Amino acid sequence: MAAHADHHTAEPVTGAALLPVFAIAVIVATIAICAVVAAPGTITLVVALASVIGFAAGIVVVLGRLIGPEDH
Repeated sequence: MAAHADHHTAEPVTGAALLPVFAIAVIVATIAICAVVAAPGTITLVVALASVIGFAAGIVVVLGRLIGPEDH
């Protein structure tokens, strides 16, 4: 008989968190694009870019805290 080995690998928390984060990022970007198309103008463009850049910065901060430093 062959030996049976249990291979229990836990999915990392960061991997499970990535799918909803990127889904929300797509929604934020879609809303920003729709706002620029619906009301073209400099102010709309600046607000849309600021919201997308701010959300991306938030993602980087949150994922950085989840993943943690390299030396631990």
